[in-house]
Order: sequence, then structure tokens, then C-alpha cells
Amino acid sequence: MRRRLLLLVSLGWIFNYAHRMAIPPLIPMIKTELGINNAEAGLLMTALLLPYAIVQVPAGYLGDRLGRKSLLVLSIIGYSLSSALIIFARQYWELLGIRALYGLFSGLYYAPATALISEVHRERKGSALGVFMVGPPVGSGIVPLIVVPIALSFEWRYAFLVLAAMSLVTGLALALAVRGEVSKPSRVRFSIPGNVFLLSLANFIVLAAFFGLLTFLVSFLVSAGVSFGRASLLFSLLSVIGVAGSLFGGTLYDRIGRRSVSVVFGLNALLTLVLALTASPWVIIPLGLTFYSVGAIVTAYTSEKATGENLGSVMGFVNMVGFFGATVGPYVVGLLIDGFGYSKAFLSMPLMYLAAWVIIRMEEKMEERRLNRT
Repeated sequence: MRRRLLLLVSLGWIFNYAHRMAIPPLIPMIKTELGINNAEAGLLMTALLLPYAIVQVPAGYLGDRLGRKSLLVLSIIGYSLSSALIIFARQYWELLGIRALYGLFSGLYYAPATALISEVHRERKGSALGVFMVGPPVGSGIVPLIVVPIALSFEWRYAFLVLAAMSLVTGLALALAVRGEVSKPSRVRFSIPGNVFLLSLANFIVLAAFFGLLTFLVSFLVSAGVSFGRASLLFSLLSVIGVAGSLFGGTLYDRIGRRSVSVVFGLNALLTLVLALTASPWVIIPLGLTFYSVGAIVTAYTSEKATGENLGSVMGFVNMVGFFGATVGPYVVGLLIDGFGYSKAFLSMPLMYLAAWVIIRMEEKMEERRLNRT
């Protein structure tokens, strides 16, 4: 039962990311049809990420209070149907509104899912969360392979209809194949401990860099002379390698604990610097390992800072702050591109990872001093 649950919850997370990351590969087509600039294209990610961020803490608390599996099923059905509405969008503002509705339903997923996995796989939560966190790389990796052929053969809006049908099947499977509530604490308390604030700030910066890079990676590579088709394949390659990166991150956390956070932040700062300076396709290989390892590591570390009574709330809070960063990241990077060009704008990525590394090193030292006092 535990393996089936992990598989279905992870599959729901894969489609959660596939829907949200369907926009970046289609940006050149959307910009041409709707006549929008890079900053406005970035807002197509911001539009979903803002409601996504706002709903994180309520989602964690409601999952603890009402039942985590039930909320996950509601999330999958809701984000599938809302994303399918893009088939009717003809104006830019309509597309923004539908993306915001999608963000609301997709935001109900992360906190109850990670709380559920942390409880069910308590002994090896790092490895289990590493499996769950293949959602971002797999979802981001498969989506160009699905949406680009559909967009080229028919129209880009139909791609979201196909994705919606696929994710609805997952939601129904989770509802029917796993009976009852698997993880629901007997006591629920809403509280956010002070020791999560620096981690939350670092997560804010890291997710701003993460979504800023993913939103404009294809466009950045095209600006450096890479063909659109090859740039889309490199986008997928980053995500394919990221599957191993997510599993690596979970295993690394089980081995060295919280030290793994600063390790991957530092590696990401170095590799995104090389990418910004060279636009070399070879950077994609090591970057995929470190870029996607962050999710499993930060999620596992966050769970260590909560108790059984406030696990959902804490998971939701750290992710909420992180996704406020994700909300502003694509828009700010889009503004930098419009103002300074792709090469200079992409130098903001290593600077953000470096700032997050400094913050998490401060957090580590504070934690060491606290442990020494006790």
C-alpha cells in the first residue's frame, strides 16, 4: 500500500508540474499570437504562482484537519479542469485568469502530499521525498515532448486539454485505489516555529532563481544561437537528468542531513554562472543533478523542524514563502531580459543561489550554537 500510495501521489505531482511548465516551451508561439513582451510572458507564470503561494499554509492545515488524501484528490481534479479551460482563452487577460485559477487548485497539493509522505515513510523520508520530488524534473521534462508536437500540428491550446485528460485519470486512480485516509493526525495545531524563517528566506530566493531559469531557458538558448527544436530538447534533457538529481538529493539528505542544503546551493551557484557565461549545452548535464536535488533536500529538512501536530502547516509555510519568490522570479528575470539582454539577465541566477547559500550557512551556524548550548 505504501508503494502504491507513493507512486500515485508522485504521479499527481508530475502532472501538477506538467500543467504549470507547459507555458515556457510555448512562449515563442504565445508571444507571437497575443503580441506580448517578455515581462508579460513572465506574468503567465506569476499569475499561477501567486495564488499557489497564498494557499500553501491553508492547504497544509486543512490536510491535517480534514484528511490529506481527500485534499490531494480535490487538487488533481481541480487543477485538471481549470487548466483545460485554456482551450477557451482568446485574450491575454483570459489566459492570466485561467492560470490563476489553476494555481489555486494546484496549490492544494504540495503541503498535504509532503506531510503524508513524511509520516508514512518516517524512517527514510529523504529517499521517499526524493521519489516524490521527481515531479518537477519529470513533469518539466515530458511536457515539451507532449505540448510542442500538439502545438505544431494543431494549436497550442489543445495541449492543455490533452494534459487535463491525463491528470484526471491519476486523480480518479488515487481516489479509488487507496481507500480511506492514510495519514491524519489525531491532534492538529497551527504554529510556525521561529527556526524556519531563515530556511524560508533561502527558499524564497532559490525558487525565484529556479522558475526564472526554467521560464526563459529555451528563449535564452535560442538567443545564443541554438535552434528552437534543439533548445526544447535541452530543456527536456535538464529535466530528464533532474530525475536522477531528485533521487540523489533524497539519498544525500539521508546520508549527511542538513549539510546537504548548503552543498547543493553552492553547486547551483557555480553551474548557473557557467551557463550564463557560456550557454554551453554541456552544463545541462551536471546542472540537472544539482538543480533538481534542492526540492527533496529542502522538503526533508523542513519536515525535521515540525512536529506531528503542525507538520502540514510548517511544510505549507516554507513552501509558501518559497513560492512568493517563484512568483516574482519570472517577472523580474523577464524585466532584466527586456532591459539588459539574456546574457546579463541570466547572471542574476548565480547571484541568487549565492545569496541563498550565505543565508543557509548562517542558519547552520545558529543551529550548531543552539545544539552546543543544549
